[in-house]
Formats: sequence, C-alpha cells, structure tokens
Amino acid sequence: MADEQPLLGLHFVFTEAQRKLQEQMGTADSLDVKMGVLVGFLGALLAGMLVALLAAEPGKVHALLNPPGWFGWIIVGLLALDGVLILVALITSFGAYRPRKFKSGIPFGTLYEWTNEAPKDTKYAFLPTLAEGIKLNEALLRPKQRSAQKAAWFTLGALLALLLTAVAIVIRLKLYS
Repeated sequence: MADEQPLLGLHFVFTEAQRKLQEQMGTADSLDVKMGVLVGFLGALLAGMLVALLAAEPGKVHALLNPPGWFGWIIVGLLALDGVLILVALITSFGAYRPRKFKSGIPFGTLYEWTNEAPKDTKYAFLPTLAEGIKLNEALLRPKQRSAQKAAWFTLGALLALLLTAVAIVIRLKLYS
C-alpha cells in the first residue's frame, strides 16, 4: 500500500503534462500563423512602396524629394526610415516564424514496447519524458515569442513612419505646389 501512495496523483499529473505540451504546440502554431500573416503584410507593404517609387514619373519624384530647403531631406529621411523599419520587422518576423523542433508528446515507437504493461506503470515511466519535453518547449518558445513581439513593435513603428511620410508628402504638395 505504501508503494501506491506516490502514484495517487499520477493520472492527473500525466494528463496535465500532456495538456501543457498541447498548449505549447498551440502557442507555437498560433505564433506561426501570426508571423506568416505579418510577413505577407510586410512584403506587400515593401512591394507597394517599391512599385509606387518605380511607377512614378522620374520628374515628379525628383520634384517631390527636392523642394526648396530642408523639407526634401525630411522626406528622404522618412522614406529611408520606412524601408529600414520594414526590413527589420521582416527579419524579426522570420526569426519568430523559423521552424523549431518542439516536443508534442511521447514518441510512438517508444510506447509500442510498453503495450503489455499496466497503464499506471507506463504513465509513471514516461512522466519524465513529458516533463523534459515541456522544459525543452519552454526554451524554444521564449525566443520565438520575443521575436514575434519585436516584429510587432517594428511593424507598428513602420506603419507610424509611413503615416508620417504620407503627412510630410501631403504638406510638401500643399506648400510647394
């Protein structure tokens, strides 16, 4: 009976460990979806900027970027800032999006050998494997989450810089046209 005491909570602990692994996999999948959308958005934003610059008549772009005085330098600086922020957001998005090998449970090949054992013995034997998987996944999720957070902030910065650039262009067109 004394041998049974440590196993009283085994089913609960084993089930919670499996739930935690599934939660971690869900977090990783969710981050991948978000970063995939963000990469697509940033790519479209960058492509839109390049198309706008390449499709514009050279004389109009030159006139826009060369108003009298310092205003042209502000617009050029804002356009450069836009490009840099988008590029950094893309790089950090890829850092979060890049594949990692998460542990999702117990390898089936290992379980196969335990088919004739009692379920409680099997759970007890594989509980350390689940705990190790949870620990490994936590270590893999942390940098993924940090990169995703940085990507989101850089994207916000890029959008604000683009808004500021648009305002500067409108002011330039109103003041110097």
